[in-house]
Amino acid sequence: MLDYLYHKRLKQDLEQWVEAGWVSSSGAGQILSNIEKGDGSSRLPMALAGIGVVCVALALAAFVAANWDGIPRMVKLTGIFLLVLASHGLAAFCASKGRRELADLATAFASLTFIVGLALVGQIFHLPSDWVGGTFLVCLGGLAAALLTGSRASLIIGAIAAISWQISRAELPSDPLTVNMIGIAFLAAVVFHAVKHPFILSRWLATALLLISFGRVITDFATGTDMYSDEQWLMLITGFACLAVLMVQVPAIIDMAIKWASSYPQRRLGHWLLMSSLQNTGLLILALMVVLSLMGVDELEDHTLLEGFASTPTMTVGILALATTVLGALLSFKTSKALVLFGAAFLALCAVLLPLLLPDIILLSALALGASIALVMLGTLYRNAVWSLGGYGALAAVSLWLLYETVGSLLGQALFFLVAGVVLLVIAFIAMKFMRRQAAKPDQRGGQEVRS
Repeated sequence: MLDYLYHKRLKQDLEQWVEAGWVSSSGAGQILSNIEKGDGSSRLPMALAGIGVVCVALALAAFVAANWDGIPRMVKLTGIFLLVLASHGLAAFCASKGRRELADLATAFASLTFIVGLALVGQIFHLPSDWVGGTFLVCLGGLAAALLTGSRASLIIGAIAAISWQISRAELPSDPLTVNMIGIAFLAAVVFHAVKHPFILSRWLATALLLISFGRVITDFATGTDMYSDEQWLMLITGFACLAVLMVQVPAIIDMAIKWASSYPQRRLGHWLLMSSLQNTGLLILALMVVLSLMGVDELEDHTLLEGFASTPTMTVGILALATTVLGALLSFKTSKALVLFGAAFLALCAVLLPLLLPDIILLSALALGASIALVMLGTLYRNAVWSLGGYGALAAVSLWLLYETVGSLLGQALFFLVAGVVLLVIAFIAMKFMRRQAAKPDQRGGQEVRS
């Protein structure tokens, strides 16, 4: 699906590049011919092999479970241990021969065999007697195999186990600081692997684990509140809004810092790919928080801003979000494009937090509508489809909510759409003048423009 979208976008860009004279017509034809050859058939054998590895591991588990009483205990445990060891040995042999894909599959089979061994042993000896303990051990095994061998398949197993452990450890009678430090260690391992061995699924899992771990930290340190109480939900909304601002702004700040150091980042490296994923996710979360804060304004009016930052995690991310906004504004004083990014993110954050300071429905509605439009403009300016999707989604949700809550007649609906249309036309006119002014300036910026 992602390849299809990329190829479609590339074809549109090639048409514009040919018209501009940047690419010759024959060169564009060769590029299109080359991408059409990549029909995915080269990946088919490894995809089938991956499914086969899972089937063999399941067959092994079923066979051992069916003959559990007939096989001596030491034979079973020794056999599982030797099978894991042999699989890793095969992976090392394949890696030495340059067969990276086969080595990854062998490591994945070793991780699956380890999981099978835990399940079977736990059935008899009750070692991982609960789901939390089982997922914890699976996470340790999967991440260890992934970090030692670079296996992406083992990383997927370990990351999924880490996510499951974070979700299921709600009733774990342990010190919150200890379990959260363990969770941070798991997150660091997944992020390190995603940077060291770039893979889109690894980045998605790292981002998901970051969000879930942050949510667990907030709920664990929300002292004096009941589980899923209004105060806890308030902390989650404010905390995730500030975290989303950090996810959007920190990559941009790093980008500009490298620019000022005269060393441009190579965006094909794993850390820049991960930064891009974090930015996309952060902006989608920020758009969602804008909508939720407006729809829940009636519930938020009984609470104060201090209640939203009553816990240490929310207070920390709030201070960091404010600091990155100020720092980004200072660094982008010569880069109007980046300044729009920090301004839009700050406006969206204000739309989320203002209901806790001033529960004025008219002001909040205008601010939420303005923040949604700013996110749409940001996605258009950066030519980022994900950002535009988040902005348009927030704009549609806010508009429908305002139409439902504030308009009660056909005349009122007409007035609402008239005002909204006029506002959009004015913003479009201002943006057009701004872009023309930027295009009219002599092209002396060169390396001064931050790469998007």
